[in-house]
Amino acid sequence: MRINTIMTAFLILLSSNLQASTPEGEDKKLTLEDCISKALESNYSVIISGNNLEITKNNVTLAPFLPTVTLGSRVSDSKLNQRNYSSQESIDNSVSKSTSVINSASLNWRLFDGLSMFASREKQIELLAQGEFNFRSVVENLIMKISTHYYQIISLQNQVNLLTELVAISQVRYNQALTRYNIGSDSGLEYKQAKIYLNSDSSRLMLQKENLKNGYLELYRMMNIPFDSNYIISDTIIPERQLNLNELLEMALEANTSLNSIRAGERVAQLDTKIATSSRYPTLDLSAGYNYNINRSQLFPSKFNESNGFNWGLSLSIPIFDGNEINRRIKSARIAQESARLNILMEEQNLESELRQLYNLYNNNLKLIEFEQESRESAYLNLEAAMEMYRLGSLSGIEFRDYQLSYLDASDRKLRALYQTKVSEITLHLMAGELFKER
Repeated sequence: MRINTIMTAFLILLSSNLQASTPEGEDKKLTLEDCISKALESNYSVIISGNNLEITKNNVTLAPFLPTVTLGSRVSDSKLNQRNYSSQESIDNSVSKSTSVINSASLNWRLFDGLSMFASREKQIELLAQGEFNFRSVVENLIMKISTHYYQIISLQNQVNLLTELVAISQVRYNQALTRYNIGSDSGLEYKQAKIYLNSDSSRLMLQKENLKNGYLELYRMMNIPFDSNYIISDTIIPERQLNLNELLEMALEANTSLNSIRAGERVAQLDTKIATSSRYPTLDLSAGYNYNINRSQLFPSKFNESNGFNWGLSLSIPIFDGNEINRRIKSARIAQESARLNILMEEQNLESELRQLYNLYNNNLKLIEFEQESRESAYLNLEAAMEMYRLGSLSGIEFRDYQLSYLDASDRKLRALYQTKVSEITLHLMAGELFKER
């Protein structure tokens, strides 16, 4: 019996096993774009990061340049009981009451503070840019996780298909061995051994189906959709055209999100140095106000007093000595600025090193796909010939099992090479800062 005949039985088994390997109910196809779109809309990490970005946007204001205006009002009331004792032991009682109302409006405006207000405004903008890079990093990492898991499910499904094929072949072998035993042309050892292999392959298939179901559940979690959803991924893993290392390095040093976030952090450190240095310069403040006061008292001859009027003034403050505190803050800010600069250099070095290493892995996996495809084709032909030899009785069951496992291993290596190539490809796009741009 040739292996093509076996494939007919395999396809029948596969159609039923595919139903068992996906969630029950009516299945709906899910593409990678669907997965990413749903995740970006509903994933909690993206929502939380978006809220943090909104807080950062809310912190960008013109407050450093604007005055402060306050209104105040104060009402006080007093009652005084007074007793006067005369020498004739007479008592003179009197009660005096007074009420005071003070209303005021004041304006305070810092006109000059050594340009600290401008540096503070720029710092708010840089913190916003850093927040946007942090949000982008969350989105990019989620896209990478979704994409990686999407292709992992495809790989798991392919492994389920492969193991289903293996079970179908083992079933045919068991049937042949049982037939020989029943007609007395073979001992019971062979069909019992075939049964062991069939059970082993079936057990491996069940475990792989379990991994596939868990893979769907993890994908549902990242997409934040109900765990009892009925989706199925029907896709293939096709690597892109080979990526260029020099182009990836150039894009990574320019557009890598984590690197740009660190660069924004360096600009924040530079502005902190400006803010600390501005403490050495004079400050000029403008203040203005309006007061309206009313006093009523029985002690006043008129029993009523009212006053109102405007006031304003300029205040100049020149720092002379503050215990060397300004110099200490400036020195600390400059050290932090230098550390931020070195952090950029270190990140650029790490990024280039990681990208080169990952590219080597990616390049090797691309070559492995071709090798393993050749190995799989050869193993398939060997298995086909072994199946015919086993049917004719010129090949032992143990030898046939070796051919069977050789085909399984070659097919599994090809699937792994395809998956690893795709994962490396996605990660390279992430490091180059173009993963989010592509979506």
